[in-house]
Amino acid sequence: MPDTYKRTYNFNGSAAYDIRSNAVPKPQPAKLPEEKPVHHAKPAPKARPAIAPLAVVGILAAAILLLMVIHSYVQLYEATDRAGELSKQLVATQSETAKLRSTYESRIDLAAIEARARELGMTQPSLRQTVYLNIAGADRAEVLQVDDRSYVEKAWDAVSGSFRGVVEYFR
Repeated sequence: MPDTYKRTYNFNGSAAYDIRSNAVPKPQPAKLPEEKPVHHAKPAPKARPAIAPLAVVGILAAAILLLMVIHSYVQLYEATDRAGELSKQLVATQSETAKLRSTYESRIDLAAIEARARELGMTQPSLRQTVYLNIAGADRAEVLQVDDRSYVEKAWDAVSGSFRGVVEYFR
């Protein structure tokens, strides 16, 4: 029985055959795919990426802003340095003023001044010539400076001043 089973029911892997036919198909030799010749073509040149004009404008704006910040720090450093020098000069001038004032006051001779005043006919004021003043209120004055320029003019002056500063810095 096993022999008849093999003859009647042939199978080849998962391929199913008609079990009613007695013809057994011959197995076909497997064909290999034909080799295709490989052409070694030159590689295509790589396309250079286009630079967006808006990116160039942005980079230039960032560079200009960076230069303006650097320039402002340089100006701040110079102003601080100048302020330090001026404060040293102020201290030296104040000490010199104190020395000169003491020298001046030491040379004043009140007896000589009174003798000269008598020679010129001057006398001490009498009691009825003395007048006392009572001034109430603040003892100060304020000077106001009004800037009547518009905001556009002020902004333009600020921008042009910054630009001039950048130009002067790189000269």
